[in-house]
Amino acid sequence: MFIFIKHGDNQQFLVNINCSILLLLHYTRGKVGLSKRDIIDLCDETGTMKLFFLMKTPGEYASKFLTARNTYYVCKVERGPQGTRLERAYKAFVPLLKNPEPELIDALRTQCEILERNRIKMLRIQEAKKVVAIESSVNLPSKAGRAEEEGPPRRGPSHRTRVDFVSRRDKHR
Repeated sequence: MFIFIKHGDNQQFLVNINCSILLLLHYTRGKVGLSKRDIIDLCDETGTMKLFFLMKTPGEYASKFLTARNTYYVCKVERGPQGTRLERAYKAFVPLLKNPEPELIDALRTQCEILERNRIKMLRIQEAKKVVAIESSVNLPSKAGRAEEEGPPRRGPSHRTRVDFVSRRDKHR
């Protein structure tokens, strides 16, 4: 089982997809002349990214995610500058083609924007959880503090003991 990978000025090569995603991406980086540090992914002819760079299990077989005999393009994933607050931000998915179709560029741009919006949304949710956790631990009074604030202890519903029932029975005789 194999796929075609296009790059550059209409260049292409075959890749066996009966291997791990990690190995497939490593091989592809070498074939297109990128360093190990460059983050890449593949997209199909419609521009749909495979998002291999986000996978938690890169040891899974590529054949599970790619269709045999289809053509895929190599895309470089551009992130924010290292050492800055935006280093995890998604800046662009750039196809490594000399003259990519405008539709392909638009599809990749849209997916990148969606991924970045979702990343920001997750950061906001995480920050909100931190704030709530801190506020709830600060605002909770201690048990001793509550007892002092409330004044005398409240009496709950009266509990009847056996003596109460015996004394009542005597009254009704």
